[in-house]
Amino acid sequence: MGKVIKFPVATPSKKGARRVRSRKPDLEEFGQLNLFDSSKVIAFEKGSYFDQALTYDENGDGRAVEFYHKAIDNGQSLADAYCNLGIIMSNAQELTKAIDYLTNCLKNDPRHFEAHYNLANVYSDRGSLDLAKMHYEVAIELEPHFPNSHYNLGLVLISMKKYKDAITAINKYIDLSPDLESDTANQLLKTLNSIAL
Repeated sequence: MGKVIKFPVATPSKKGARRVRSRKPDLEEFGQLNLFDSSKVIAFEKGSYFDQALTYDENGDGRAVEFYHKAIDNGQSLADAYCNLGIIMSNAQELTKAIDYLTNCLKNDPRHFEAHYNLANVYSDRGSLDLAKMHYEVAIELEPHFPNSHYNLGLVLISMKKYKDAITAINKYIDLSPDLESDTANQLLKTLNSIAL
């Protein structure tokens, strides 16, 4: 008979989606001084449907979908628009549509970090653990210092009963996370260590 594993906390939930923000470089990082107070700029760049969609999206306005489609139709930020549409569909539990949008994102940019991370989340929600694992691993290759990828990978590995690999992933999450966010992970790690021996 199999061993029943009781986790000390409620079933841990994965870390959520990551929306694509503007990919415009911050010129201050390259030594350019910002002479304007950007908090007072409210006008949209002419024809920037993606920026309009993002503003609507961040404010929970349903017009975001329409403007992401306008961005796609006008060839603006194709990969990012598809990715954010995928997140919207995922949040609406339209997982098939979410997968379609996220894979369209990857057609436009195969190394799109947010698409791999969010696609992994969708596959995890659907129970497609091998696909979720693969996309989390690609996301980690692309952006190794984003802690949520490691945490979610750890949860997938637990579901796959790959406890030693899960310990490695959760430890990496703890190393990369602020102390305030790692309490659940530390409890999870204690349980994993007791069963992986």
